[in-house]
Amino acid sequence: MAEKLSTSVTLLSKSNKTMALSQWRVLTQLKGYLARPEYKNFQIIISKYWMEALQKVSGPPLENVRGFSMGDSSEKKSEEPEKKSDMVDTLKATKNIDKSLEVAKDKDEPQNQSLSADQVLQNTKDQIMALPQAVSDFWEKLNPKKSPPLVTVPKWKTNLSNSITKHSIASRTKHVLNSISTAETTASRFRRIEDLLTHIEQYPEARHLALKEGAITILLRVRQLSSDLSVTQAVREALAIMGYVDPVPRKGIRILSIDGGGMRGLLVIEMLKKLEELTGQRVHDMFDYMCGVSTGAILSAVLGGHKQKTLDEISDLYKDLSAKVFTQGALRGTSSLMWSHAYYDTALWEQILQEQLGDKDLIKTQRDPNSPKFSAIASVFDNVQIMAYIFRNYALPPRVESQYMGSHRHKIWEAVRASAAAPTYFEEFKHGKYILSDGGIMVNNPCAVAIHEAKLLWPNTPIQCVVSFGTGRTPPSINDGDETTTASSWKDKFDKILASATDTEGVHTMLNDLLPDHVYYRFNPYLTEMLPMQETRPEKLNQLEQDARMYIRKNEDKFHHAAIALNLRKSIPQKVLDFLKLRKQLLGFD
Repeated sequence: MAEKLSTSVTLLSKSNKTMALSQWRVLTQLKGYLARPEYKNFQIIISKYWMEALQKVSGPPLENVRGFSMGDSSEKKSEEPEKKSDMVDTLKATKNIDKSLEVAKDKDEPQNQSLSADQVLQNTKDQIMALPQAVSDFWEKLNPKKSPPLVTVPKWKTNLSNSITKHSIASRTKHVLNSISTAETTASRFRRIEDLLTHIEQYPEARHLALKEGAITILLRVRQLSSDLSVTQAVREALAIMGYVDPVPRKGIRILSIDGGGMRGLLVIEMLKKLEELTGQRVHDMFDYMCGVSTGAILSAVLGGHKQKTLDEISDLYKDLSAKVFTQGALRGTSSLMWSHAYYDTALWEQILQEQLGDKDLIKTQRDPNSPKFSAIASVFDNVQIMAYIFRNYALPPRVESQYMGSHRHKIWEAVRASAAAPTYFEEFKHGKYILSDGGIMVNNPCAVAIHEAKLLWPNTPIQCVVSFGTGRTPPSINDGDETTTASSWKDKFDKILASATDTEGVHTMLNDLLPDHVYYRFNPYLTEMLPMQETRPEKLNQLEQDARMYIRKNEDKFHHAAIALNLRKSIPQKVLDFLKLRKQLLGFD
């Protein structure tokens, strides 16, 4: 090795005149870096032969490198003695580093061989503390998640909204509305309406500017004059974003409310089948407003969304998907519960929701004239206190505010995912600045919230019928006086507190006192056995359906009265008032 290195150095010395100036500069810098005496704890062990090779690199080329930037040849000659002395000092310092490194190596070897007891104990503690992280990394390797592709967004796009002034937004809003009014062809009118939707989505403050410019009047005129399907669909969405709400088609507001309860939602499906049979209408035609929590949110989105499946299809879908979602090994489920606070596979649940509900925005459902207003309720966890959050497929009218947080700027599957994120079952849903979880934590009976939201949309319209569905209950058990009362355990206390927090009958008692009997109908069957929300056994699911049919037979009259209330027609004076109001809006007087 030494002979080869000596030969390399000799060749390097002979070819020093032909080497490029930049190469000599790099060698000089490397040599100066290694020759610094202040690196006392320098840990890199450098071969002795390579040090000698660098030390032998000297001569005129290095001097030329040092004097390259000097313009006067006389100054070069005067500085040559000083440069040579610097070179000698550098070589000496380099040799001293070699010796110090060898001495340090000899001193470190016995220290590494004999570690103190404190060091061994500390190393053991470090290894134990690193064990959970090692297990977590191992688990991630076993279950790799596809990371989303990185999308590079130009800086000018991120600063675009900040750079546009209010005057520019107002000018753009006026221009788009004028172009809708003056469009001559159907294709041109459709494009202009889509431009308006894109503009409002990009700049939400443009909605108020459009309302001031008479956007509702312009859109109503286009809807009345146009017979093209694509144009009327786009107009419906634009009117919904503006907060415009058409009058209800019946005598008053018809509201559907569905509690949470997991697989016990099969009870609700059976009772809805009975109402469809008695009224002769589909569920989305039977109600003007639908609201649900957890499994109720799933039913509301499927019944009122753009796909609008039949009840038989939804029942089969419940049974098929439950076998996929709620099937989990005990070991994997427990480990997942420890690390992600979710027993079941949340990624699989999200994938199923996207497949079944699609990737459409909530507000896009308003393009369908048969789609009712509906909402899903979740709970916001990142505030000082837990609050209800409403996912809406509509925008509230101008100058109207709800008592609850919420928005229509979400996907349909996101609304269901957040509302059904039951703690310990699925992970919390993180969306934007919010951390959302199961709505049943705050509002397990959403009937009061549904009435509140419906009255915001139709403030001057009376409530025609409210149908509230529960997901099952068991008869209350009261201890006999003969039994000895004992102190309750911590588990009993926790279960009772949880049951009281998710109680649904308290809201029912209040609404039953406030609303007339011919308006409010609550259906909540008694169960043979209170089944958990993740129940998947076929015999238990059949038992749920049998309990629902038994409840329907016992309350046949109540279902008939509810069907009659849902089918009440609008009176002639109401139709006249609706016509006059529409003409007034078309003329721009509203």
